[in-house]
Order: sequence, then structure tokens, then C-alpha cells
Amino acid sequence: MEKIENKAIEILKKGGVVIFPTDTVYGIGTLPKKKSVEKIYKIKHRDFSKKIIALVSDVEKIQEMIDETPQNLKKIQKIIDKFWPGELTIIFNANKDFTKNFDENLDTIGIRIPKNKIALELIKNAGGIILTTSANLSGEPATTDLKKINVEVLENVDFVIEEKEMKLTGMPSTIIKFDDGKIELLRKGNISLKDIQKEI
Repeated sequence: MEKIENKAIEILKKGGVVIFPTDTVYGIGTLPKKKSVEKIYKIKHRDFSKKIIALVSDVEKIQEMIDETPQNLKKIQKIIDKFWPGELTIIFNANKDFTKNFDENLDTIGIRIPKNKIALELIKNAGGIILTTSANLSGEPATTDLKKINVEVLENVDFVIEEKEMKLTGMPSTIIKFDDGKIELLRKGNISLKDIQKEI
């Protein structure tokens, strides 16, 4: 692992906020601690009612984050196996013992495993979970180009990692909600609802 990523991991573990590439757009992330998450919202001028998602390093990590029945998990396993790592965020019922660490009012949590090499290394070595949102001021578009991120955001984060090899897709991840065994599309992305439903 490069020195740049080691530095970013060190900063994350100290409660810092880092901009890094995902497979879709540049993200701004931190570890699941209240003060760290609040810092992201402050940097972005983001309404706290807009929830943050979790990027995880592997499927095993989600067990401590969600509160789902074995039956529900069995139903969605095919979708997870097919589309993770990848551009699909799944909204689960949250394990309150986990989410209370950064948001006491969070009843659900969006989770995905990205396929970007830098993102995966960063997440894995920082503890397996990074809470993230797109690296932009609230209301401005997400981007695949560091130069297009608002200067205010760049100046207020603790570290920035640039992607030099893998092209980011530019399309935010598809978001689905999985509730009582049923799938609801919340945001369109490169993975279509039709493709997802084929796996059920």
C-alpha cells in the first residue's frame, strides 16, 4: 500500500475527513464517529436529515450494522453476490447499537462495497467501514474530477487522494430499499431495477 494511503488511514483513525475516489465519483468520508460525521456535514453545508451511506470492505462487515431477519437476508443474498463489489447501494434496517455512534435517529442505513482498488484498501485498513457521501458542496453536482470540487471543500478536508489509474463512471450508485422482502428503487444508476429483479 502506498504512503499516501497510509497517511489517509492514519488521519481517518484520528477522526479526520478524507476525499478519495470510489468507482462512481469522488467521495468524502470518515469513520463512524459522531464528531467526524458532523464535520462532513459542516464542510458540505449539508442538511443533517440527508443521510450518509457506509462503504464496507466485505460482506461480513454488514452483520454488525444491520437489523434484518435471516429470511430477509437470504432473499437479498443473490443481489449482494451479483452486484457487490459495485455500483449498488442497499438500504437496510439499521442496528441502532451501531448507528447511535454517529446518528441516534438513524433507523435505516445504506451500504455498498465499491470496486475501486484505492477505496477498498482504504476502507479495509481503516477498520472496514467508512461513512461517505459525494465530495461536493450540497446542491452542487458530484464529480469525477478533483479540479471541479469546490475549493471550500478541498480546503476544509484533512487529506485528498487522487485516482490516477481507474476511470470513475461519473454516475452515482443505484440505490434500492429492501423492505419486508420487497425491492424499491430510490435512485437510478448504471445498475437497472430490471437487472436487480432478475436476481430475486
